[in-house]
Amino acid sequence: MISLRMKIVAVMIGMMILLEGCWDTKDINKQYLPVVMGIGKGSNEKYNIILEIPDAAGKIQFLEKEAKSISKAIDLIRTDSEKSINLVHLRLLLFDYKIAGEGIRDIIDYAVRANDLSIKGMVAIVDGDFDKTMYHVISPTPEISTYDFFNKEAGWTPNQSLLRIWEAYRSQNSYSEDMAIPLLQNGERTMYKFKGTAVMREDRMVGRLNREETFLYNLFKGEYTGGTIEIAENTSVLIKNVKIRHYPRWSAKGPSLRTDITLDVTIAEGPSGKSNMEIEREVRKQLNRNFEKTVKKLELLRSDVLGVGVIYRPQLSEEQLKNWKSEWFPKLEQKINVQVNVINDIFIKNEIQKDKTLIR
Repeated sequence: MISLRMKIVAVMIGMMILLEGCWDTKDINKQYLPVVMGIGKGSNEKYNIILEIPDAAGKIQFLEKEAKSISKAIDLIRTDSEKSINLVHLRLLLFDYKIAGEGIRDIIDYAVRANDLSIKGMVAIVDGDFDKTMYHVISPTPEISTYDFFNKEAGWTPNQSLLRIWEAYRSQNSYSEDMAIPLLQNGERTMYKFKGTAVMREDRMVGRLNREETFLYNLFKGEYTGGTIEIAENTSVLIKNVKIRHYPRWSAKGPSLRTDITLDVTIAEGPSGKSNMEIEREVRKQLNRNFEKTVKKLELLRSDVLGVGVIYRPQLSEEQLKNWKSEWFPKLEQKINVQVNVINDIFIKNEIQKDKTLIR
């Protein structure tokens, strides 16, 4: 009998423990769920924090406070808000470019430490008027979200860079690579307009890549889905597949890297009479020339956003790895060779359609 009573008591205690987790739940209608956090320079304090909160109808509400720290600014927003603030659905951190020039290490560290903030969220820099970009809205459309701009299933293309919070944290604490952050501005008929990519050294912005250079950056990284290359007027190709092979060497002079990139492309648009060999030659010549300019630009900025150090990492001693960015990367000799193969599936499809027409 005693054993049965003890079992009943144990079950009741277990149920009480399980129910305890439900006592502090909050009604979702009593919460604000921001999707964007803007971090700018305050007029009186160090930071100006702006939270963008959408509702079910597609309308957007903004909450803003200044403080010496991000957590304090959010606490002040919570104090004056009629609902609780939950950052669990935050999808995007937007920095003012002035903040990016001074360094974002403390901000990224905060984002990683914050318990209610997902490290899968995206990071971007506002290139221009910070307040105008943050408060920019378009007509209410529930189907469109800020996140779609970075979503590979929606608006993202290889002409845009992409960086998540956890990737930013990894890069700023890495000996072997730097980070590249998207540069945005408010659009006219769209939420944002992509302006290029911020080139970072450690945690500070030191330069920028334009759209074409950003495309090359993504191509080197293997992010090419949906990529289109314009060769000349009325001539463009679509990238179907990319093969990348790196050949690192280390001599008495220092590191050297040869990268072979092979593109399989289809002709999306081209004048009649131009052969596949001509198009292959033009694409190869253009990409090799553009890659050479981009590599030289990054060398001058002394920023390893391409992550070349990661390629050498298995070969480096601990001391060499620590000195990669300061000593060895400036000595790097890098060469990128591009080869192009035209796959004529569009041409074949057109021929099949012609044959069907003749049969009919």
